[in-house]
Amino acid sequence: MLFTKSTAYTLQALMELANFDKPVDVAKLAEITSLPKPFLAKLLQTLSKKGYVKSFKGIHGGFLLEKAPKDIRILELFKIIEDKDALIFYCSKAPENCVRNRADICCVRPFFVFLEDKLNYILKDMTLEDVIRMKSDK
Repeated sequence: MLFTKSTAYTLQALMELANFDKPVDVAKLAEITSLPKPFLAKLLQTLSKKGYVKSFKGIHGGFLLEKAPKDIRILELFKIIEDKDALIFYCSKAPENCVRNRADICCVRPFFVFLEDKLNYILKDMTLEDVIRMKSDK
């Protein structure tokens, strides 16, 4: 699987947070993005622990980007949110992860490895700023 709902929700939330210079509470962010509040809160807590957003407590609390959009790499976000290194299929990173123990004779593994390499090449340099710009270009 390439990206799950978690990664899509994360990108949506971070793109919206980039519009604010003051903390935004989870309820407001959930309303703006139409994302489920509990799920969004969990994602933001994960990102806070990793230093991508800053969490503020209290009546004016909420979340704010801790890094500039140009410093948030999409590949890094994927690895944090999905908690895995492989973008496509586990065997594309390590043959020993083949669920059938046949990586050495698998006819599709070379394709997965090729695709994995291409996606890593693209996503390692792609930033949140790039994704925001894509939205603006439409």
